[in-house]
Amino acid sequence: MRRGAAETTADDATTAGAPTVGAPDGDAPAGGPAGTATPGHRSQRARILAAATELMAAHGVRGMTMRQLAAACGLTIATLYHYVGSKSDLLGAIIAERRYDAGLRHLTPDVDPALPPRRRLAAFVTDLTGQALGEMRLWRLLIGESLRDDAVALAEARRLSALLEEAVGARVRELFPELGPDRPGPSPEHVTAVVTGQLLALFLQELLLGDEGRAERVGRAAEATAAVVFPDPT
Repeated sequence: MRRGAAETTADDATTAGAPTVGAPDGDAPAGGPAGTATPGHRSQRARILAAATELMAAHGVRGMTMRQLAAACGLTIATLYHYVGSKSDLLGAIIAERRYDAGLRHLTPDVDPALPPRRRLAAFVTDLTGQALGEMRLWRLLIGESLRDDAVALAEARRLSALLEEAVGARVRELFPELGPDRPGPSPEHVTAVVTGQLLALFLQELLLGDEGRAERVGRAAEATAAVVFPDPT
């Protein structure tokens, strides 16, 4: 049977509708309307999600237990569940906490629009890759769990990949006015597909090869992508 991140062990289980438990650490809000979060509550939740990211990266979603997470944060299980509903909520919560969706929607590549098309595209791919690899831990987690056939990770990876393609497409249309249905050469849609595919391929490559030589590899990939799309270097 296919198993997903929603699956829990006895270690991780919590009951629906369990009463809210106050946090002895002093970070949880005392009372207030449902859904109200104080700055201290948000800070504690952010710390929990950062620890969860580390543990998931090390052990996988299935391998991490809520007891491990509570211990890493110096909290009791009851207090931990005050901040996060269940283990199955964590991956989505981590992505939301990182505001990765908003970051994709507002990509601002640092590219000189006066450059020739081929050099402009190489600069675009290089800059986008640098921004994307800043969230390498998140992508490592998503890719690793997707390879384990985790349903939540697969859904989030598909959703973020679609957002990435949408964001790349918007920037391609802005930065490359010479592309279009009435112009010679590839369409903006084709360039968007090539660039998005190259970025996803680079995520996998960097997972395997690590930090050493990364700048040179990214530079070569960007140049190769630009040369395929714009064979004329001028």
